[in-house]
Amino acid sequence: MLPRPLTKFIELFSKVPGIGPRQAHRLAFWFLKRDVYAFSMALKDLADKVSVCKQCFFVFDPSASSGQEQPTTCSICRNPNRDKTTLAVVEKETDLISIEKTKKYPGLYFVLGGLFSSTGRNGHEIRLKELSQRIQNDKNLGEVILALSHTAEGDLTAMELEKIFNQFKHLKITRLGLGLPRGAEVEFADEDTLANAIQSRR
Repeated sequence: MLPRPLTKFIELFSKVPGIGPRQAHRLAFWFLKRDVYAFSMALKDLADKVSVCKQCFFVFDPSASSGQEQPTTCSICRNPNRDKTTLAVVEKETDLISIEKTKKYPGLYFVLGGLFSSTGRNGHEIRLKELSQRIQNDKNLGEVILALSHTAEGDLTAMELEKIFNQFKHLKITRLGLGLPRGAEVEFADEDTLANAIQSRR
């Protein structure tokens, strides 16, 4: 009954987290009443111009660099003024953004890409191998901050990571401290609360 392009849109967007078939139908008809080409160009730019950092797995735009060669790492990893001795392990990109907004953390990051759960790993693969390689290869590191949400899955993931980090005797392992209440997610914490949690890590 619906045109094929519309059903294809609904099929794809119903797979987006938080959007089911009903919301995808609404979105499709909402887009039809707007400038569809502007949105399609934005999606095209996402595909063509956004890369994933080879070091921390955050996103960046290589073309924004002033150098002749396009970089393979993000501006945070390339910044010579960042503290190379600390590494904050976060679940997802939005957690990194929330921590950066506090302007209280000067170190580097690693985006884990998910959390452990009692029924197994979440939908996307957790970058355990890449994290171990990062720590093994980076001789400057002295502290790894498990900047994970204080939820059941965040605590379970922290425990699993601590087991892995036991082999790196030179590392100090800390977690976000006072300020982030039990059950709170990093992404949704306000800047003051998150800043306190970073400063009181233990």
